[in-house]
Amino acid sequence: MDITWGAAPGAEVAWGGMIAIYLFLAGIAGGAFLTSALTDLLHKNRPLKVITAGAYIAPVSIIIGLGLLILDLGRPFSFWKLLFNVNFGSVMAIGVFIISGFTFLSLIYAFLVYQPAFAANKLGLTTAAMETAATGSGKGVLRKATAGLGAVFALGLTTYTGFLLSAVYTNNLWSTPFPGLPGIPFLPILFLVSGVSAGLAATLLGSRNCHDLKPYKILDIVLLALELVLLLIFYASVQSVYFSGSTGALFWLGVLAVGLALPLVMGVYGLRTGKDLLIPVCTLVVIGGLCLRIFVVYAGQLFN
Repeated sequence: MDITWGAAPGAEVAWGGMIAIYLFLAGIAGGAFLTSALTDLLHKNRPLKVITAGAYIAPVSIIIGLGLLILDLGRPFSFWKLLFNVNFGSVMAIGVFIISGFTFLSLIYAFLVYQPAFAANKLGLTTAAMETAATGSGKGVLRKATAGLGAVFALGLTTYTGFLLSAVYTNNLWSTPFPGLPGIPFLPILFLVSGVSAGLAATLLGSRNCHDLKPYKILDIVLLALELVLLLIFYASVQSVYFSGSTGALFWLGVLAVGLALPLVMGVYGLRTGKDLLIPVCTLVVIGGLCLRIFVVYAGQLFN
């Protein structure tokens, strides 16, 4: 696809809304899978709702995102050729390899997580009892291996979405390096933190009735604070023109205010008072993650 970069507001936008949503859904998928897999591998009490919610969200998100990407490419029936022509010198080709591996592993993992719950319902057993039996079997070993390998691909997926944009070295916003690290682009780091935060939030929404979610709420607060710091550094590292006009309003209101500052304050308040604000907090985090991708995609083209 030929891309013509705009030089001023109102210029042509080659990568539009579907690409922004694809980047957002890829981050959600990676973050949700990491939440589920790391809970499965490391959490002693293993809250099943968190595991199952993340395991289901991951493949659904990436498949929908891939559908949007394929449609945006304009040649949906030629997409399969990329799967068999991996050029490891191309960021997009490497991304196809990462996405394909992640999609396959997330589907396998979702099946391995779903099977105990389905069997428990069919046999009239408690899900917890069937889960204990399943994880102690050979399938439990396969599930943990899939979770571990899938987590590696999930990390690759969330960072790849940033590398995809930063590889356009002629785009000043997208190719912005991390301060003090000239060879390290900023977007992969920002998208990694944002993707994990949004994926965690989506998973918590899916497991909102689960008990003992306090560690996840604390982690979400830490990620929000880290993302806020990164965005302030990002703001100081690029020209102010990117934060003006309609994209500027989206950044200041949608990303910083609604997507970060408000859920951060509400999250801390909820923990200190014991009030359950999980649904509004996590909903705002997910909205903020989407606003961030839309801002980066459009601002990078309108003001470059």
